[in-house]
Amino acid sequence: MSEQVIIERDVPCELRDGTTLYANVYRPNQTGYYPILLTRLPYNKNLPNFSHRYIDPIRMALAGYVIIIQDVRGRFSSEGEFKPFQQELNDGYDSVEWAASLPYSNGDVGMFGLSYYGFTQMFAAMTQPPSLKAIFPAFTGHNINEEFSTRQGAVELGKLQTWILDSIAPDYLKRKQSTDAFKQTEQELVHDLDHILNWHQFAPYSEWPPIMKHPELQQLYTDYMNHDLIDETENKIDIRHVHVPGFHMAGWYDCFLNATINNYTETVKNNSDQKLIIGPWGHGVFTPYFGERYFGLKASGDNIAGVDDVTSLHLKWFDYWLKGKSSDAFDDNAPIHLFTMGRNEWRKEYEWPLARTQYQPLYLNADQTLAFEQPKESEGYSAYTYDPNHPVPTKGGPSLLIHGINTGPLDQREIEQRDDVLIYTTQPLDKPIEITGPIKAYIYASTDADDTDFTVKLTDVLPDGTSINITEGIVRAKHQYPDLKPGDVTLFEIDLWATSIEMLEGHQIRIQISSSNFPMYDVNPNTGESLKNTTETIKAQQTIFHSETSPSYVLLPIIE
Repeated sequence: MSEQVIIERDVPCELRDGTTLYANVYRPNQTGYYPILLTRLPYNKNLPNFSHRYIDPIRMALAGYVIIIQDVRGRFSSEGEFKPFQQELNDGYDSVEWAASLPYSNGDVGMFGLSYYGFTQMFAAMTQPPSLKAIFPAFTGHNINEEFSTRQGAVELGKLQTWILDSIAPDYLKRKQSTDAFKQTEQELVHDLDHILNWHQFAPYSEWPPIMKHPELQQLYTDYMNHDLIDETENKIDIRHVHVPGFHMAGWYDCFLNATINNYTETVKNNSDQKLIIGPWGHGVFTPYFGERYFGLKASGDNIAGVDDVTSLHLKWFDYWLKGKSSDAFDDNAPIHLFTMGRNEWRKEYEWPLARTQYQPLYLNADQTLAFEQPKESEGYSAYTYDPNHPVPTKGGPSLLIHGINTGPLDQREIEQRDDVLIYTTQPLDKPIEITGPIKAYIYASTDADDTDFTVKLTDVLPDGTSINITEGIVRAKHQYPDLKPGDVTLFEIDLWATSIEMLEGHQIRIQISSSNFPMYDVNPNTGESLKNTTETIKAQQTIFHSETSPSYVLLPIIE
């Protein structure tokens, strides 16, 4: 196979400012001109598992493409200073046009990649390089502030601290320290990563010890905590400038689920040649066994819908747009492929949200039940005490913690035993109910604190009592209502993102309500301040209302 593919390492690409980036190139071992498939990543182009575990560049080169895997500016082989995200607009444009000019290129470029190197695609596409003809962004977004670091005002603490310490710090510090100094640093990083779940507990997190012991890394971490890098980049980002065909890949349990859906719904406004596929996956996880659920072999990234593996899906997309080949997968008019959990099947759809959706409120009742009928009580409420020193621990969901632990669909019964978690449950279903689409909770609540959080989680309760999380959300009270006063009864809108699941006969639908989900999100100290800069906390008395005049509910997208 190696004789059929030429592999070139550290091929230079000079940018407009004179900085040189380096890439590995995989190309057919025969003369000719080929379309280019480019990915740009900060995670080391030389990793033996190629481009972050999920695409085989050898197979793609054998299929008649030139594959380019490039270290972004300031990472591994490439020159320059790494400034996450903000550098990828101009650098993306220059790299696309450089790739198009290579002697074995036919002038057409596609881009692929997940997570950060899905962002590099989106940013490159926003600059409209003329040679970019199609993209395949997976598990990614385009709005850094709302999709990478915060959610409805809460900081995605576990994800940010894990990403910087695990994915960014080693090479970042290696480039800035002497060889001898980095030997000690490397040992410290390994130790701190092995104990990162304990380190998440530290406050104030602006003084996080795993970062503060490395002066070279402090500014980057501080800039992220203060959104300085993010704000500088946001002014230059406009997804309306994306006009190339795009295939958007998402997972129901991915931390970028909503962001990927937004990529699709926004770009399809400017170019109808967009596709969206959503599987029962986590962040770059394509296994049919995920969390504590088995979704069947057709959910596997090696056998999507019983037809394609992930590399084959990419090849079909790029064959269609870069080679003009017909394809049953892309010649039809169905732009969306969804995996419906519960019955564990793929299906085609034509718009998002689905046009046939019937939105039905599922109301909270004082007896801790859920019903589709609005409560009739003139007064009804439930209360709990939220103590920031003992937050509700993260249990599964779209978390991105160290090495993918504690993510996906997990049994929630331990969480539901806590005094600071309210649960509301339907009667066992007498027939299946399909929930497919975006979900929001509308919760009437009050607090005696200056500021606080409210969390909502939707779960599927099996006949044996197992409670499996489906979607979740959080809102920081003063993020939504800056003038909120203690005691105000306020209607909070909490985005639970989206799902597709058939709740089976005999199952029950459950809602959890609390005020923390840590370390997925930072703890709200209830003082009106943030634990970014303080360790002061106070307990808060939280009240959830469910009466005729204050009906709290979750709005479910029901598919008949």
